[in-house]
Parts: sequence; C-alpha cells; structure tokens
Amino acid sequence: MKTIASDFDNTLYVKNKSDLEKNIEVVKTFIQKGNKFIIITGRSFSNISKVIKENNISYSCLVCQDGANIFDENNNCIHSTILNRDKALIMQEYLKKNNVLFTYESAFNDDDTIDNAVKITIDITPEMDAKKILSDIKNLVSIYGYLSSSHINILDSTVNKGNALEFLKQNNYIDDNIIVIGDDINDYEMLKKYNGVVMKKHDSTLNNLHKEEIESVHQYINKIR
Repeated sequence: MKTIASDFDNTLYVKNKSDLEKNIEVVKTFIQKGNKFIIITGRSFSNISKVIKENNISYSCLVCQDGANIFDENNNCIHSTILNRDKALIMQEYLKKNNVLFTYESAFNDDDTIDNAVKITIDITPEMDAKKILSDIKNLVSIYGYLSSSHINILDSTVNKGNALEFLKQNNYIDDNIIVIGDDINDYEMLKKYNGVVMKKHDSTLNNLHKEEIESVHQYINKIR
C-alpha cells in the first residue's frame, strides 16, 4: 500500500481542465486499488468541500487549514488545534489598532469567533505591507504564519502540514510509506520531513529541498504505482 499526500491548489486542483480531469480519475483508481490519498490544504473545510463535491474528487483523509483540522473519509473531524486565546487576543489588539481587517476561521465556519478559531486570515490589499504585519505578529507571539498569494495566514505554532501527517501516522490512519506533493511555501515542512516531489512551477522557497520536479499529479502517480 502506498500513501500520497498532495497539496490541493495548483497541484491536484489545476486550471488546465484536461490535467484536472486526469488527476481526479487517477486518484480515484489509486484509492480503489487499496492505496491512500490525502488532500492537504490551507483551505478551510467549508471552502474546499464545495470544490471537492462539484468535481467528485476522492480522498482517504482531508487535512484543512494546514493541519489545524483533520477529517477522515467520512468528513468526521478527528483532530483540531484551536488558537491559544491569550495569543489571539494579543494579535486581535494589534490588528484592530492598525486597522487591519481579519476573520477567525473555525473547523466548519470561515467567519467565527475567537473562542472557536483555529486560524486568523487577513486579506492582502494593494496598500498593505503584508510582510511587516506578519513580522510584527511573529515578534508579538509564537505562531505559524505565512503569506500566500492573497492572504496572511496565522495558525497555532504547532500547526503545519508535516505535523498533520505525523498525527495521521501515529494514529494509524496511514503508514510510514508516505510520498508528498506540493508547490508552495506552506508545503515546506511536509516536503522536508517526508519523501516527495514538487510541481515544476513552485515557490522558490522549496528550491533548497532539492526535490524532483513533476509536470502533473496524474503523470507522477502513473509512474510510481
């Protein structure tokens, strides 16, 4: 049995319609043959589940919000890491003081309260110095945070995709034979920790990992299965 853990956007879920359809079909066959396929994403459950349903995408486990929430194949939440309330209050004070709009994400709600929050999301605007805001927050409290194309993403310091896979392994959802596929900065920890490959078009942060580059998920799975 093999286990593949794949990032979602621009990795499994791509803009090219032909590649997307092939990815979906190959993943379905891969699982039917007794293997496991983990979707591991920065998206929330409510956000990604709509896309998954619309495209009939199969998976064995679904890791959302970079590992803050983990779901089994029946969409039961099997693990959740809530933001530390004291840290969240400090960040909230800083953001409000600097007139930065933000939302709290919970396991099932993209706009929740501080008590249920696993993640703080900030939409990046043209006038915003996103790097400074993230740097300021990291100087205030210990968190896991990164910049994506359109958001500042803030989670508990213990959360990342590599740790999410470790949880699944320790709780016998997957075995040691893990291959990971990613393309962006939030894939760094899992690519560093496990055997894996990167998409040909990937964030330069991943270059120092010296991973094999691939054209598509479907081509790679067909190559190794």
